[in-house]
Amino acid sequence: MKIGIDIRNFSNLQENFLHNFLIYLGSKDFTLNIYSNNEIEWIKIIKSKNFNSFFWEQILFLSKLIQDKNDIVITFNDTFPIFYNKKFIQIITSLEKLLYPNINNSKSFRKHSYQNILKSNLKQAQKIICFDEKTKKDINEKLNIDEVKIEIISPFFYEIKKPTSIIDIKSKHSLNWEYLLYNSWVWINKNLKRLFESISKTNINMIFLGNNISNDLETREMIIQYWLKDKIIFAWEPDEKEIWLYYKQSLGIIFPLLYSSFPFSLNDAVNFNAQIIASDIDEIRNIFWNKINYFSPISTIEIIKSIENLIKSWKKEINYNNIIQKYTIENFTNNFINLCQI
Repeated sequence: MKIGIDIRNFSNLQENFLHNFLIYLGSKDFTLNIYSNNEIEWIKIIKSKNFNSFFWEQILFLSKLIQDKNDIVITFNDTFPIFYNKKFIQIITSLEKLLYPNINNSKSFRKHSYQNILKSNLKQAQKIICFDEKTKKDINEKLNIDEVKIEIISPFFYEIKKPTSIIDIKSKHSLNWEYLLYNSWVWINKNLKRLFESISKTNINMIFLGNNISNDLETREMIIQYWLKDKIIFAWEPDEKEIWLYYKQSLGIIFPLLYSSFPFSLNDAVNFNAQIIASDIDEIRNIFWNKINYFSPISTIEIIKSIENLIKSWKKEINYNNIIQKYTIENFTNNFINLCQI
């Protein structure tokens, strides 16, 4: 069976999740055509930046899909050629772009065109797969899509090996206090203003991981605004030999989002058994239950209190093995194959 996998935008943010999924799916003896804007190590990609703009997506990408004669196409993209009339399955990992649009996407024309294209794709899709109950409900209520064709499959946390290396992170970055980690990229729903206000009122450092947030000018301007230049460090993408030490030597990781589907950015924290303090929203609580501590993401006072409690009562031993064993690539892929009937 020949399967087309459309990961043109999704691969930018969740490369490791996709890498593991595609390797495992490829082991099932399918022929895969993988369409992406970026290279993924060890995976053969059909790559073209022309597939990404709306105009060329509807012409060049459509032409390429027809030419490749896939038996089925699985798209992780919110937008897809609206005139593609063959069998395809739409995967919606999150509706944050619709519910929390940035300044450009909040403009009337862009907002409505994006919403109409997404709605058209969902209506044409043979099946829609999402990762949590809230996303299913939002697709049904906000886009008027029949919930009968929407299925939920829990994703997975992928395994990370712990290399052997020795380095003192606090000394490396000349930190004055213990530190928290943040690794959730940049978007309107990331709640960074309240996070910065909370950090400004506590004796703690923060290290931002990832190139996405390290490159963001608006984030850097907010740091200056809240007088946090001496408290916040941008570590970019640390060396693979060091990343686990950032987690091991930290107090933990903070996840202050206003909206979240499956928390992919907590994958490292789960693998390295780091403490997590997070927004009290169902999509997080339904995974971690009493394993982590929660706060209201709209209350700066609660965020500050959670940070202070973490400083006072830091736990050295944390174990997420039962979560890793529940959210596995085998379960996800097998459920995916069964639901999609491929």
